[in-house]
Parts: sequence; structure tokens; C-alpha cells
Amino acid sequence: MHIVIISRSYPNRINTSSGNFVQNQVEALSAHSNLKIGVVGVYNVSLKALAQPNNIRKFGFYQTHKKNIKEYTYLYPVIPKMHFLNHKNKFRIWKALFKRYIAKNGKPDIVHLHTFEAGNVAMWIRKEYGIPYIVTEHTTLFLQGIEHEWHSQLAVQTYAESDYNIAVSEAAGDFLTKKFNKQFHYLPNFVNTKRFIPATDKKKQNIKRFINVAYLDSKKNQAMLIKAFHKAFANNPDFELSIVGKGVQEEKLKNLIKSLNATNIKLLGYITQDNIVKLYQQSDYFALSSDIETFGVVIIEAMSCGLPVIATSCGGPESIIKDQSLGFLSPVNDMDAFSDSLLKLVETSFDTQHIRNYAINNFSYDILSNRLIEKYKSFIK
Repeated sequence: MHIVIISRSYPNRINTSSGNFVQNQVEALSAHSNLKIGVVGVYNVSLKALAQPNNIRKFGFYQTHKKNIKEYTYLYPVIPKMHFLNHKNKFRIWKALFKRYIAKNGKPDIVHLHTFEAGNVAMWIRKEYGIPYIVTEHTTLFLQGIEHEWHSQLAVQTYAESDYNIAVSEAAGDFLTKKFNKQFHYLPNFVNTKRFIPATDKKKQNIKRFINVAYLDSKKNQAMLIKAFHKAFANNPDFELSIVGKGVQEEKLKNLIKSLNATNIKLLGYITQDNIVKLYQQSDYFALSSDIETFGVVIIEAMSCGLPVIATSCGGPESIIKDQSLGFLSPVNDMDAFSDSLLKLVETSFDTQHIRNYAINNFSYDILSNRLIEKYKSFIK
């Protein structure tokens, strides 16, 4: 079976963490030797990123081949505030990329589109080559109500012509089904549970460590997390919070920590994937404070390492934390409730092996790739 993934985000030479959730799915599928996989993507690069030393030479076309995956990608320097013009330019590039791909590798059996924003590409492929496509929707645009009119028009067309529409959480699926009058089916994001594993020699320690991994922006609401943690544990040296990530809120969060004199809260900045695994293994709990999430891959990564979770009921976590043997849910942007849940978390005994088994049985590469492949087969005539 020959599958082509169309995605607007994917790890690349400038942004190595972009679209990790898409790459996870591709990696999981690549373990099946009877599959031939292509990734055809046009990825945004900001002018600010291009201005960084050596980055100016990195935009443009790339072709890579590893295992049974062939990637045809283009790093596109976006024009600020010209969203629709960028969209049209990227469509032309995408068409050229796909033509180049099939000239070398043949026509795929099915196209898997990740988010509607490249929907015109998938619809063009369907019309030009008769290849069916399915959609996995990740965007929070519609959940937040910040879409433009052309977003809505493109989404309506894309979902209507798709053979199958997937949402990565139950809440997002219900919302999109009602909004677009088109059925969305729940299939969560994939996590490599063989990579995210508990520490084999973790020593019992007096300090209880919390970890948060996310981009630092207002949507992730680390400010609420910092205030809630400080309220729960003040400067108690027996409790620590590490926040991993970079982003636009970094200075504000630094100033907030300084104003609270919160000596047990640290901003660690960007951390590589290998080192994030080590941080999970050194931690005792995971905390997610977002205002909105379509899923929450980092929750599963932490659970795969055996960590119980405290998360806001922001859309995605409700599909993950099904009962209190896994952790607790707290209302969105409610600092007092979140602080109380942090205290409840440390007072509760958890079975870390049960938490890991839950992650493996519901979100691992093996389980989800088999489900997805069966769905692909049903649409290939």
C-alpha cells in the first residue's frame, strides 16, 4: 500500500519540533514493511527565523529518503499578515512538489491530509488523479472562533469531499461534527511508548517534581500554573516545578516567577526530545494548564513514563484522563481549583505501571497504526 501524507507542519531544518504529532504517525506506519510512505509538505518559515545566522540558506526544496519514507518538502518564507496570499503561493508549490513526487515514486493509493489548511491540495489531487483522501484535523482555529471566512469555506469543501474525517479528541470530534454537519471519528495522536519509558533505577527522594512541557504562549496558560503551584506549595523546597519550552510569553513568565519570589519554579527553555525523556523520568507528576487543546501528546508521553497527570478540561485531556487512577481534571483558567488539584495529586497514591499500561494500550504506535491501516484499506478500491 502506498500512502502520501500532506501536512503543513513537520519537523524540519529550521523548526525541529514543528508537527511532531504528524511525524509520530509517519514513524508508526513506517514500521509496517508492506507500506510505502511519502511526506509532501510546504512548511512556514518566519522572516524572523530566516534572519538568524545560517537560516537564510535553509529555505527551499528538500528531498530525503529513510527506511520506507520519502519526504518532499519546501520551507516557505511567509509574508507577514498576508495569510491568503501565502496560502495561494503554497498551493502552487504543493502542486509542483506532488507532481515531482509521483514522477519518481508513482501514484499513491490514498492521501492522508493533516488539517484542512492544505485541503485545496488534497481536492486537486482527487480531481486530477482520482486518488481518495482522508483528513485528520488538529487545528484549534474553529474551537477558538478565530478563523477567517476563507478558512471556513475551505474547511467546508475539504471535509465534504473527504472519504473520512478524523478528530484527535472526542470533544473536538463532537464540535466539528456539529459545526460542519459532517461526521468526525475519534482517533488520537500516536506516542512512541517504547521511547518514553519509566526510569529503571529511579531512587526514592523527598523532593516531589512536577513538569510542564509546552510552547510558552497565552493559550498554554503557564501563568495560571505558576500562580496555582505557588499557592499550593509556596517556596516549600520539597516541591519543584519545571516548565520546558520557548515562546512569546517567556519574559512575562520570568517576571511573574520573580515577582512571586518562587524559588522552586524553573523555566528550562527548549529541551531536545532525548533530554525531555530524561526529565519525565526524573519527575513525579505532569501538569498541563492549557485553555484549549485538541489532544495533548505531552500528557501521553508523561503517562508512558508512569507519571500521574493534572490537566485542565480544555478539550483534549478529557479523552485521555478517563478516571482518577490516571490523574485529575480541573476547570480551565481556575487558579484556585488547579491549586487544590495539585495538593490532591500529591496526597493520592498512584500505580505507575497501571498508568503506563493505559498509555500503551490506547495510544502506542502498534495499537493505533493497525487501526489506521485498516481504515486506509477500506477506502482503496
